[in-house]
Order: sequence, then C-alpha cells, then structure tokens
Amino acid sequence: MAETRIKAVLNGSPHCPVLSYYSQTKPTMTDSLPPPLLEPFRRNLQSEQRLSPRTVAAYMHDLAIFMAFWQQHKGTELTIEQIAGMRPTDMRAFLAQAHREKWARATVQRRIAAVRSWFRFLETAGLIDHNPAKWVTTPKLGIRLPRAPSEEETTRLVESPPPVVAESPQPDWVAARDRAILELLYGSGLRVSELCQMNRLDINLANREARVLGKGDKERIVPVGSQCATAIADYLQHQAQIMPNPPVDGPLFVGSRSTTGADRLNPRQVQRLLQQRRRWLALPEKTTPHALRHAFATHLLQAGADLRSIQEMLGHASLSTTQRYTHLDRARLVRVYDAAHPRAKKGLGDRDDPPAPTLV
Repeated sequence: MAETRIKAVLNGSPHCPVLSYYSQTKPTMTDSLPPPLLEPFRRNLQSEQRLSPRTVAAYMHDLAIFMAFWQQHKGTELTIEQIAGMRPTDMRAFLAQAHREKWARATVQRRIAAVRSWFRFLETAGLIDHNPAKWVTTPKLGIRLPRAPSEEETTRLVESPPPVVAESPQPDWVAARDRAILELLYGSGLRVSELCQMNRLDINLANREARVLGKGDKERIVPVGSQCATAIADYLQHQAQIMPNPPVDGPLFVGSRSTTGADRLNPRQVQRLLQQRRRWLALPEKTTPHALRHAFATHLLQAGADLRSIQEMLGHASLSTTQRYTHLDRARLVRVYDAAHPRAKKGLGDRDDPPAPTLV
C-alpha cells in the first residue's frame, strides 16, 4: 500500500511535521492538530464551510498523504514557496504514484480534490498566485449504484422480534428502542449520524414529523409514518418506566446502559444492532443502517414518488445524487413509458399507421 511505503520513508525523517499527525489520522475524528501548514485550512473547513468533524479529518488525512508524497518525491518538506513554484509535472507525479500503488479511482479523485481545495484556499488568501492542481484531470468514476434490500427483506428486519439470548435477556425498553430505531431509519430515510443526533424535542408525534440536522448543519423536516410514530411512542413509554425524568431537551435515543436518559446513543451501537439482526435473520451482509436509507428511497421511487420529493426528504444538495436510484428501477420506467408515450401504447400489429409505400 502507498501509505505503508510513505510511512516507511517518513520514519527515516523523524522531524517531518506530517509523521506524528499522519500516524493518528485514518481518517477519524482526532483532537491532534495537523501540521502548521494545514492548520488555517482546517479552521476554514470547520468554521467557514462548517463541515463535519469526520469530513475535516478526511481532508487532513488526504493532505497528509500528499505532503508525505512530496517528502518522498522531492526529499524535502513541503512549504508555501514550493507550492507557489509547483509545476503540472509535480501533480502528474502524484497521479503516477497513485497508479503504481493501485489506488482506487474514488481515492485518487478524492485526494486530488482535497489538494485542489487546499491550493484554492491558499490562492484566495493571497499566499500563492495560482492553483497548481486546477487543471489536473482525474479518472472518471462509474455510476455506483446504492445497495438496497428488497421490501421483503426490509419488512423482516423491521418487524421481526429481537434475538432471544438466554444468558442476558434484553430489557423491554431496549427492545422497544431498537424497533423505533429500525422504523425511523427505514420510514424516514435518515443517516445514522442524523438519527443519533436527534433530541426528544425534534420529534412531533402529533403531526407525525421530525426535525433533522443533516450534513453541513442543514435542517430539514421529514415525515414520520404511522407505524414509526407508534413504535417511537411505545419506546418513550417503556423508557419512562425506567427513566422517569429524562432531560426534556435530551437525546431521543439513549444507550442501553443509560439510567438518566442523557447518554446519547452512538452510531457504532446502531451498526452493531443491524449486524446482530441480519445475522439472526440470515439477511445479506449489505443490510446495513445506510442500506435502510437506500431502501427508503428505492421503495418510494418504485411506488411512484417523484425525485424532487425524495431529494428533499433525503437532504441531498443535488438532484443528481438522488437520480442514482432511478438506475435501480428500470422496469418501472419502462412501464411508465409504455403507459404514457403515444408511440408505445400499441403493438406493431395494432397500429393505425398507413402502410408503407411499395417500391417498384
């Protein structure tokens, strides 16, 4: 792997500022600071662009990879002066490194995009007079289709009772919580992070709607189905028997060890829930929390919902992101065409068209 080779190079240069940060960034949220050269950009991503901590960590990780490449490529630490004097051949060398190390196309594209964004920030700040990565072309990505479980698989997952474990039986309130989680993931198409960030005040069972804080702190209102509302109400009722005075503005979903109602559920616990259920029910490995979001969109589209509405409910900034789901339902598109287009309503033998002229 490229990372292994680059780290080996950096290990021979203990004073490289990338090394200590790179070794801690994989890319996950971290409290460690990136090299000084990256710090202003990191603050811009956090404060100005308001990206999530994980996205910022991913940017820093990719830029640390580039800085480590530069150490290997030029034998010196990357500086503002070197960026200002960078030539297209240097960026092509980075692409050549990616090719030699067989990085995935998505990885190459993401890392070039990170470098390009960083250089654009430096150019806007007046620290360099041009963006050396501006005209770098990256490999095109094919359409990556979402993996959505079928309606039958989703129904089994959501409605089946929890696994029975004799050694450690599950409390009723936890079973009710897990059912509400599954109903909300599938019924409203939430991301796991969005579900875990929800507070009790974000859910309105009377109006059957929920307020969701999505990527970039963008807020949206999503509908809550009747079965989902019933499941959430049941969970809150069971929880109240164990935790009679939870914080009014506290988390909607809490961990199984919580005694006060203030200990927020984390995404890893939701992932373990899905892992346990799919193994218990012998469902495909693709049945993940995010797959329920894909199922939400796919099943709505198959039932005739329009893309704009699905886009709004999913919180997609671009309609092109939502359009991926149309590739999963070609059969429905053919049926719509056959039912609506005047040239598709009749078979070849039933047309009223005049006969073709005979050539003599």
